[in-house]
Amino acid sequence: PDMFIKLLKESSDDHWDMGHITHTLTNRRYLEKVVAYCESHDQAIVGDKTLAFWLMDAEMYTGMSIFTSPQPSMVVDRGLALHKMLRLLVLGLGGEGYLNFMGN
Repeated sequence: PDMFIKLLKESSDDHWDMGHITHTLTNRRYLEKVVAYCESHDQAIVGDKTLAFWLMDAEMYTGMSIFTSPQPSMVVDRGLALHKMLRLLVLGLGGEGYLNFMGN
């Protein structure tokens, strides 16, 4: 999870290097079994934001309801799409198991 948080802190998503992401997710010893995950409970414990909050931030509170805003929020739509793509990348390249973080 630290790789994605570092990417989100240091650069915008259109400047991410897919080769670096792929290398990081597949760089392990031969035949070593790995469980991969996008985000962990540790992020909330140490006071950092979860991956979804890094992607959508305050729009999580204001842009996710059709009752308060009839127009869909582009920030939420983009954040959800990126969140799904990151989970798909980790699921496909991360190893022999996938750990899903359900939240508090």
